[in-house]
Amino acid sequence: MGAKRFLYGFLLGGAAAGLATLFTVPQAGKDTREALKNSKDTFISQLKDLKQSIMDVKDASAYATKEGRVHVSHFIKEVNTSIGRWKAETLPQQIEIQKEIKEIETVISQLENDLAAHSPSNNKDETEKRSLQ
Repeated sequence: MGAKRFLYGFLLGGAAAGLATLFTVPQAGKDTREALKNSKDTFISQLKDLKQSIMDVKDASAYATKEGRVHVSHFIKEVNTSIGRWKAETLPQQIEIQKEIKEIETVISQLENDLAAHSPSNNKDETEKRSLQ
């Protein structure tokens, strides 16, 4: 929408400039017609150049978008491959760490049981049980 409004403004400005020139130039009719013809040709040439420039920008942006998609897609594939490789490489260490954690939990549980069995409150209860027998 912005390019369309710009083009309308450009055309309207060119027409206004042409009319202003026509009414303010103190030349003969033949000279004025010749000047208008040259101005018209220049104006048309500038419009063609502008159109070509806009098309070049459009083509460049389409190409950049296409290339960007290709590169982003390739980058995502590489990242996923790297993550998969890292997971595969670290899996043995993860398994080993999980085993060690289970062993530590088992040892802690055994220590808690041993401490509970040898605590003074349990010894006092056992002494009372023996004395009753």
